[in-house]
Amino acid sequence: MYKFSVTKSKISFLLISFLLTQAPAQAHHSITGEFDTEVSFELRGTITKLDWANPHLWYYLDVITETGSIEKWQCTTGLNPNRLIRAGWKKTDLPMGIIIRTQRSNPARDKSNTCIVGGITLDDGTPIFSGTKT
Repeated sequence: MYKFSVTKSKISFLLISFLLTQAPAQAHHSITGEFDTEVSFELRGTITKLDWANPHLWYYLDVITETGSIEKWQCTTGLNPNRLIRAGWKKTDLPMGIIIRTQRSNPARDKSNTCIVGGITLDDGTPIFSGTKT
């Protein structure tokens, strides 16, 4: 009969291996879990910040409401910078201070001023990004 011995080093190795394999699986999230894809809207705002980093591009907007107050929004395309670069995007395509309009935006389920965006146009309607949320 096989004798199985468990040592602290074996347990530690198994635990560390398990944790390391779980981190990548936990790192990515479901779009439908985070955003309400049944609701779609558009925003018009001024770009105040751009985070061109993995795992997704994030940009930040000042949106003027109907009452004249400013709402701060954070938006993502749901795409990573490498994919955007391969599609022809550059960081300079969204300069600070430019006014844009988001297309096919879905709000965050937590009701924060956060959304995922399916397209972006300049204020005059010129498209600068039309992508798929993945």
